[in-house]
Amino acid sequence: MEEFPVVIVGAGPAGLTLALSLAIHEIPSVILEKEKAVNEDPRGVFLAGDAVRIFTHVGIGDEMDAIGHQVETVNFHRSNFKNPPFVCMDQTVDVLEQTVPDSILQIQPKLENALRDKIAKSPHCTLRTGSEVVGREDLDDGVIVEYHDDRNTVKRVKCSYLVGADGKTGVVRKRFLEPTAGIKQEVGLFTYTGTWVAANLKIQLPTPETHPEFPLWGKGFRPQEVYDLFWPAGWHFCSPPGKATACGRFGPLESRFWRHEFAEPDWDDLKDPEALLWEHLMPMLTRSHDNQGRRLAQGDVVFPKDCIEIRRCRPFTFCQKVVNKWFHRRTVLIGDAAHVFPPFGGQGIACGIRDAHALAWRLAVLHREPSILDESRDKILEAWSRERRQGVDDSARLTMGNGKLANAIESWPFYLVRKAMMFAWSLGLFRHLSPWSTEGERAGYKKTKDGFFLEQYGGGGKLAQIYVQSGCQDPQLSDELLKGSTAAMTVLIVSSNTAKDDEENVRSLLKESNVPPSVLSPKSLVSISGKGSRSTVRTCPERDLGGKKLRPGYKESAYIASLPPGTKYAIVRPDFIVFGAAKSLDELRQCLRLLNQKLGL
Repeated sequence: MEEFPVVIVGAGPAGLTLALSLAIHEIPSVILEKEKAVNEDPRGVFLAGDAVRIFTHVGIGDEMDAIGHQVETVNFHRSNFKNPPFVCMDQTVDVLEQTVPDSILQIQPKLENALRDKIAKSPHCTLRTGSEVVGREDLDDGVIVEYHDDRNTVKRVKCSYLVGADGKTGVVRKRFLEPTAGIKQEVGLFTYTGTWVAANLKIQLPTPETHPEFPLWGKGFRPQEVYDLFWPAGWHFCSPPGKATACGRFGPLESRFWRHEFAEPDWDDLKDPEALLWEHLMPMLTRSHDNQGRRLAQGDVVFPKDCIEIRRCRPFTFCQKVVNKWFHRRTVLIGDAAHVFPPFGGQGIACGIRDAHALAWRLAVLHREPSILDESRDKILEAWSRERRQGVDDSARLTMGNGKLANAIESWPFYLVRKAMMFAWSLGLFRHLSPWSTEGERAGYKKTKDGFFLEQYGGGGKLAQIYVQSGCQDPQLSDELLKGSTAAMTVLIVSSNTAKDDEENVRSLLKESNVPPSVLSPKSLVSISGKGSRSTVRTCPERDLGGKKLRPGYKESAYIASLPPGTKYAIVRPDFIVFGAAKSLDELRQCLRLLNQKLGL
């Protein structure tokens, strides 16, 4: 019987990200995926928050331009996107202080193919498609998983940990954990159940040759200008009157894909979703004026219907639910197997990615440290589940905020707020409104009780990402510093002119503390300075990054500023979270002692 440290069920974004995150720590895994090929239907389109940062960390950052485009604005309109937005959230400014984009509108099959290509190149990852999991046996020291391979042959594989990343109706939760451990999805932070019709559209450019009678050619419009008028850039939420709507371009801009979702509260299976789509969409594609209020023609101008190809159109029932428990013994749930969201937050994929990235280093430590007792193992996984529940709740609050605006019925209070926002925006005020989740995202898990960090030593916050440089090497993203060894964590030494002595002192403390080398090793020390020297890594100001594409708001000072004031030494987790910060060697000694306690050693 084969053996792997980790078996992952499901090759969606969460499962693939988990495998690649484990590979950073050189932990082998096998992914068992029921389907033989990537589902070519673009499902989730919005990647929010630090999802792109995590994808960059696991090695597909260079592929993001081929997967999607950065969102510039998220707009809230009354009734339809022809009306001026009453709230416009600027997504271009680096409010999360992570350098890479906060929001990407992507094509999920392209994302999954990029992740699979990376998986195929890794010596630590194995992907087996056409493999349906049918059984599980719990052992004291692991789990045996039974599956049918692509030839329908029964196979068995033993693992230290089994991770269900197989969706909301997946076998790991529904067949294994629900009957035996009572694990099920329950209502999350708020109650919501609604049916929406979701469509993926492929838009062709009309031209004077294909549509010679189209009236806007006589007004001097070019094909791309027609497209930009009728299918505006950005992401759009439309509130009543009319059906609540979420829509916008997705994928690389040149692909001209459009996602269109609208609420259908009285749905029944006798309704025709495509007929409902045309009924809802065509009034939005009928215009008498341009965006500056100038009349376009003698009558209404309608975008040519034969330039719109429906790639997918069907109803979905959405809700907000979270599992009542994230793991049982050595079986863990991530992604949609653990939580689901409505469509107006863009949080579904992102939350699954965070689950995976935060779980990987814990599984690496647990696998490499067999002396950790079951009770301590459960405490480590419980701390992960508490942090992730906090993250899911923060995402739910963002979703709820968007949902209130997207579903708000016109009332006098809402009317007054909407008019006030439109007036302020017309004066140039609030042009750079950022998403509701910004503060929560930047705070990390500081609010989480009993997380895997030291609250008394400033732990729980999220480390910023900037560009850094060592010696004559090219600048690199600072998250690369967290991959300097296979050890789970990194000690950052905020250095001045004594980097060599500082590192020797920390090495001595590590030896004295008996922290396992799988958690911290002499190779996982990084000295960093705002000024830098040959012996340290230095932060890069914008003036030294002429060849880099930087977002507005980039600040080299953000990296050290994201640590607690006065920090000299910081223990940082690979999921960008500060475990603990110390102002002196004595405080660092205490942090290392408490780290061993957290590990149950």
